[in-house]
Amino acid sequence: MKTLFLPLSTFLSTVCLSTMAPAYSQTVSTCPVYPIETYIPVEQNQPVEPEPAYITGSQQGSRVNVRIGPGARFDANAYGLVGDAVQVIGQAFSTDCETWFRVRFPISGHIGWIHGNFIELHYARGWWD
Repeated sequence: MKTLFLPLSTFLSTVCLSTMAPAYSQTVSTCPVYPIETYIPVEQNQPVEPEPAYITGSQQGSRVNVRIGPGARFDANAYGLVGDAVQVIGQAFSTDCETWFRVRFPISGHIGWIHGNFIELHYARGWWD
């Protein structure tokens, strides 16, 4: 993870661990995306074309936390079961630069965040995991 300064309307991509202080800026943490060599702000939803997926894990029917934000520091307000179908509608990095997916449950309509290790994408087009 690195820290950059981000003007309110422009995302600056600089070399790792460098900092600048442009006018009217705020500090923003980012994570690198390879191989395209760009940086994505942490905990910021990157909307994606909805894609079918399912919750994966070692034991069918076991619980997987669904959190209110992209990271383990966010509260879990629901859970899904290994094998449940979901629709991925966004992607983000946690502060540890781990991939999290924003999902929608098709029957309940509940929306939340699940760690990337527990999501199996159907098409996996253009993802950075």
